[in-house]
Amino acid sequence: MGSEPSVDFSGYVDFAHISRLSDYSIIDIPFRMGSIEFIHQSDYISLNGNFTLEYQTRSDSYFLGSKDPQDFRLDMRELYTTYSGDNFEFRMGKQIHSWGSVDENSPMDNASAFDYYYIFLLGRDRKMATLSGALDFYLGDLKLNAVFSPIHTTNRIPLGDDDFPITLPIYPTESQIFTIGDLPFEGGVQGTYSFGMGEISMSYFSGYDRTFNLTGVNVYGHGADLSSSYLDILFGYRKTNVFGFGGIFLTDWFILRGDYGYFNTEDQNINIDRESPFSATWYDSLHFSYPLLEKSDYFQSTIQLETELPFKINFIAQFFQFDTLSYSSDSLPDVEIDIPGFEFDSDSMTPENFFTPGMGVPLAILTNKAAIIILDKTFLNEQVKVSITSMLDLADYEGVSGFAGSLSEYKIEYNVTQDLLGLFGVTKVIGSKDHPDGDQYQFNKMEDFSHFRFELKYYF
Repeated sequence: MGSEPSVDFSGYVDFAHISRLSDYSIIDIPFRMGSIEFIHQSDYISLNGNFTLEYQTRSDSYFLGSKDPQDFRLDMRELYTTYSGDNFEFRMGKQIHSWGSVDENSPMDNASAFDYYYIFLLGRDRKMATLSGALDFYLGDLKLNAVFSPIHTTNRIPLGDDDFPITLPIYPTESQIFTIGDLPFEGGVQGTYSFGMGEISMSYFSGYDRTFNLTGVNVYGHGADLSSSYLDILFGYRKTNVFGFGGIFLTDWFILRGDYGYFNTEDQNINIDRESPFSATWYDSLHFSYPLLEKSDYFQSTIQLETELPFKINFIAQFFQFDTLSYSSDSLPDVEIDIPGFEFDSDSMTPENFFTPGMGVPLAILTNKAAIIILDKTFLNEQVKVSITSMLDLADYEGVSGFAGSLSEYKIEYNVTQDLLGLFGVTKVIGSKDHPDGDQYQFNKMEDFSHFRFELKYYF
């Protein structure tokens, strides 16, 4: 006789304010004002869900262009069914996956895309779910996890139309994206073996990049006339295979975690011929086509150390590194190409200069080498928590000495009651006036994001 079905609910409501340090103006970015999770359990089957309300302040001119009074967006972050057996668990639906041994920034963690609006948060809060199936199988000390999805999911990247500091130099239009020709199957498997002093893991994942890449250029003319030509700059998503290795080593004094990812990526768009997307009465014929046919091998690695310092101060340090091992591609046409965010220079306009990893650690969009240091301590029977978090850009830049950029957060959390949390934090971003990229250096662009924030968060 089966057990009685049960339904459990939990969630939070978050009232927050965030303003710049420079002029105290409100930073207009979306944030999750409320969240509710539920699980409906019946024997071996359960239904799991997570819904959030995302809020963003309206601009002064909002009602001049829209009649919609709503300033909330309802987001079904997860909704999936779980079937549990004696030594396995199968999940199907929209769900978030987490792989890797380090807490954050694992190069093995590729089964779910990232939401860059929440990239400075931790864990699942900064991820996006995908419609997929997953199987966890347990055999003694060995755990096998398999993931499969027939859908290609991409990162949510800020479009530069609000106050979020991380932007891309290029924002192609929908018509410039060369769609994936085959069914975009994605999937992988991870094995984890646990032993007395920790665990080791290996993984393989194959999918399409989460961020777009430059895939080629087409040249159109009017009939046989090329005196007035039009360049069609195309973007797409490379196919990437990731081989991962990781582990956790436990002692009485510290915990050491590490993940390494070897990435093999290749542009699948061998032929980018297509009908003219422009006026058929003028640019009506395709004269030249230049697919880039990019191929590259690169690696990413993250090492994490956790320990307790004197006076019961918790210490966590992470070191992240990314480097390209090999790269090959065809050439771009020998004409001036207007790619937003890049000044035309015939000597530097090579495809390798535009290469960015489309999968892996999201920090790679900021730098190829970084350190993250976290210090925290609790007071008053853990009612008050004080923490300091710093991210340092360790990459080498010509003409820059020391750290080129840094982001530091100073935060105090106070548990008013068991269910009510108050928070005050200050974040300071420092760039470098000597950086060769000038104002385009990510930490220079982020300086205006230096801010303070208040939060009052009620859990239920």
